[in-house]
Amino acid sequence: MANDTAEIERVSTLLGELAARDVSGLSTDVLLAQNAAIARLERLVGALGSRYAGEIARRSAPELPGGGLARRTGQGNAATLVSTVRGGTVAGAKRSISAGGAFFPADAPAGLGGERADAPAKAPAPRYPAVARASVTGELSVDAAGLIVDGLDKVRAHVEAAVLAEVEERLVTRAVTMSAHDVRKMVLRALARVDRVAHERREREQHEARYLWWKQDHEGTVVIHGQMDAVTAAPVIAVLEQMTTRDVRRQGRDHGEDGEGRTPDGRTVGQMRVDALHDLARHALGCTETTRSGVRTSIVVRMSLNDLRTGDGQGSIDGIDQPVSVRELRRLAGDAGVIPQVLAGDGAVLDMGRTVRLFTAAQRLALLERDGGCAKCHAPPEHCEAHHIEWWDHGGRTDLANGVMLCTRCHHDVHRQGWEIRASATAVTFIPPPHLDQGRAPSPGGTRALDIDIPPPPDIRWPEVTPEDEAMVRAWVAADRAARGEPRGEPWEEQYAAMRVVAAWHEERAEA
Repeated sequence: MANDTAEIERVSTLLGELAARDVSGLSTDVLLAQNAAIARLERLVGALGSRYAGEIARRSAPELPGGGLARRTGQGNAATLVSTVRGGTVAGAKRSISAGGAFFPADAPAGLGGERADAPAKAPAPRYPAVARASVTGELSVDAAGLIVDGLDKVRAHVEAAVLAEVEERLVTRAVTMSAHDVRKMVLRALARVDRVAHERREREQHEARYLWWKQDHEGTVVIHGQMDAVTAAPVIAVLEQMTTRDVRRQGRDHGEDGEGRTPDGRTVGQMRVDALHDLARHALGCTETTRSGVRTSIVVRMSLNDLRTGDGQGSIDGIDQPVSVRELRRLAGDAGVIPQVLAGDGAVLDMGRTVRLFTAAQRLALLERDGGCAKCHAPPEHCEAHHIEWWDHGGRTDLANGVMLCTRCHHDVHRQGWEIRASATAVTFIPPPHLDQGRAPSPGGTRALDIDIPPPPDIRWPEVTPEDEAMVRAWVAADRAARGEPRGEPWEEQYAAMRVVAAWHEERAEA
């Protein structure tokens, strides 16, 4: 059944009446309850808007007569049309269009097709039914829906339909209780694991697409713009965030003093980052010892011992949200300031018992492996410190089961509000106080809160490479050398060349 404009206008009128009423006299309980109800209403309005935005995009495909709907109305594309009418940003319009793509049938991607003179009697099945269902029930925000749809679209062509449907269900199940910021992290992590070949291809594309430019505007202000792949950005982010975090903490200490003899630091975080970049450049201009910058920064690269040995698999870089292939991580190997942490690695002491109060550097690395940053709000590692769950003064041990990474804000919230934290060497769980949740339902923290279980890939077994196959490849190599007039190589050289051909053959079959 199609919507009637009069129905939408009646709902708009009712919402206008509600928006005109004063809320300052509401009790705290009523204010929070009504805010929760409005949040669902906002998600429903977002779902409705996404359906219209998606349909506008479908009718705005440039190959349609007149360049599509958006061009015929004087707009450059569907996103500018939607943002102009709604008075929002182009980025918000694009996210709404992406979320609307969940409602299209699988064989008709968003943005393609023309206007239909008559709609079918029955609406076609949505391309992403779990996203569509959660959207129209008011459980999933348009931001979260758009992130999930964009992510699934990236791997749709390379993943079996059953696996894709299961991943979609698991993403939606987790996303309904998460902020869009955390949904983005969860989607990145899931996509990297569900299709590793495509993920490595995206890494190569992102590396090739890196750039940085700057220009001066008419008033002399310099505008800088660019983008980087994860591995290229890692050292840049690490040093800028460490310097900025140092300045933020100094700023906080300054506010706690009387301020005599010291000018208060009123800079914003963005201004601190610019100043840090300036300081780095100025230091580099006069630096004679490039390995000694005076700034205590490091990049922590994590991977499993098996993946390190085989060169196949994924690891992570502290401060970077998406997983990174071991192949890309090796680009950082040997760089100054890079700490490779191989899981089950060098036997560093991780449990100090009661003999030491402060967590060691090795323990901090292990806590970051488990927590990823702030275990509660997922702030980056540079903003966090290792804290005792049971205070050391009260008998708490300095080990992984009694440690948790928290940013300053969450550290204060945990103690002030009365959160309970349970931890082991591999997992951390937060239990809210009764005044926030009477049932005190536990929720996972750390990286476990951002991960979903990925269905195993289908068991594809390629035929073994036989000695006859290797002999054939060696014959190809010898014939190729002869055709180019090159002298016959040593036996080991021919065998090595043959191995490279066979390895490339396997890689091509894997990508196919």
